[in-house]
Amino acid sequence: MKDWNSLSVDRYYEDLSNNNEVGIGILDISRDIESEFVSKRTFDMTYFYVNRMLKMKLASYVGFDSSVKQLLENAIQKNKKYCMIACQGLLLFRGPSLVTKSLEYAKDKPDFFVVGHIMDKKSQHHYITHGAYPGLHRQYLFVNLDKWTELGKPEFDELGIFHDRKPTYRNVTFSKNTVNSEYTPAWVRSDTGESKWEITSDGSNWIDLACRNNIQIDNLTLDMRECKVFLYPYNKSKSLEKVWLNKRYDPIVDTLEYNQKAWIRKLGYQEEIEKDRVYAFNTETLSSEGVRTGGKLIDHLFSAAAGFKPLAILNANGFHEGTTVHYFDWCEASLNYKKHLLETWDGYDLDKWLIENDLDYNFSSTYRGNYKKFWEQELKDFGGSLAFQRLWSRYRDLKHEFHVVDLIYDNTKLFDVINSVHGTKVMWTTNIWSSEMLHWNVEPEELEQQWLKFEAQIPNDLVLYGHDYIAVDMNSRVRDNVQLTHPRYA
Repeated sequence: MKDWNSLSVDRYYEDLSNNNEVGIGILDISRDIESEFVSKRTFDMTYFYVNRMLKMKLASYVGFDSSVKQLLENAIQKNKKYCMIACQGLLLFRGPSLVTKSLEYAKDKPDFFVVGHIMDKKSQHHYITHGAYPGLHRQYLFVNLDKWTELGKPEFDELGIFHDRKPTYRNVTFSKNTVNSEYTPAWVRSDTGESKWEITSDGSNWIDLACRNNIQIDNLTLDMRECKVFLYPYNKSKSLEKVWLNKRYDPIVDTLEYNQKAWIRKLGYQEEIEKDRVYAFNTETLSSEGVRTGGKLIDHLFSAAAGFKPLAILNANGFHEGTTVHYFDWCEASLNYKKHLLETWDGYDLDKWLIENDLDYNFSSTYRGNYKKFWEQELKDFGGSLAFQRLWSRYRDLKHEFHVVDLIYDNTKLFDVINSVHGTKVMWTTNIWSSEMLHWNVEPEELEQQWLKFEAQIPNDLVLYGHDYIAVDMNSRVRDNVQLTHPRYA
């Protein structure tokens, strides 16, 4: 029951812990990435998903650095118990779930040292490090900071090739069962004896240290793995650059590394269907922001054409029979859906209406096939079927206007309408500014400039709901002067 396309996924996370015990740092691997464009954009997108956890207060950002040790030290400085290392190019598209699963693991095994991708190099036949001492892939680490400190705050060593002075590491044994691949065992622990090694892997010294202290290191579970994807930005980076925006260019897409290819194809498909995608429900909590009109009834509501959030805003603040609802969207299909719903639906059994009209609209895949479950959630949030039907009946009788507007690049026409009317005016922009596809296609520096142009046009008498380009509540940013920005790639 989740939509992963934006930062606004808080509605279906009521059961998540928010003790904020986790620091999240981005590991800088830009020296290994041939394309400067890919290097910057993978950093941007890794932070985009990290920001989801920050917004939900599940974690705190501890910086961008080429040293794992420095990121761990940063987390300690922020009084965190754990640190999640997300390598540049790691897309934590289900990051909130990964944080939760990691904390559950930590609760069950409080003395753990690190969870990561264990690499059994003797079973990994297609890499130059075949036969090396096992390691931990640098794409992702979840570290117990107390245990790391207890072990002497070791550096996270990188791959090494030794012709003399070969390091002596503890022998290891692996679990018989593996996770995902034959070279990724479920765990690694100490075996008897030691051996000298000509080739070591990233994180080999951590495995050796854990073994010398009788600590078992566990791999990520399949459920954890499914919360993320790594783009391997140092692999075929020039090709990845060419298809970053041109996602449907199959001659190059076909040559990409497997994860790159799968992700680019997914985004290409998503970009195509979003041209006429319709959202029957909302991912945001319907009324968590509360009343913002100071007791005044709404005269004009300017709303994105998505779900029932507009009704929740009207219901929370109050409205009257002369209230006008102005829907705006760049997608005409969304506006047509709203018109159709207002004209033909009586407020009962929305799930049945959606099934009857399923072929007429490109409903978000988050909800498709689950209409009844989402409709029941909607009724619960509105106080039951009778309360919703009465509200819907009043709502249908209002005047509704529809405006095709690109909120990012062509928003002046919307402000022209806003400035042409009087009374108590409210605007809700949902998560348009912080959506996944927008941030993939447009660099945050440009988005910030577009946002500032948008913000400069907001009149003083306009009540605000929605988010800015980094998912800060618009009311907090504009009215309370919470002027945050995104971290810069450097």
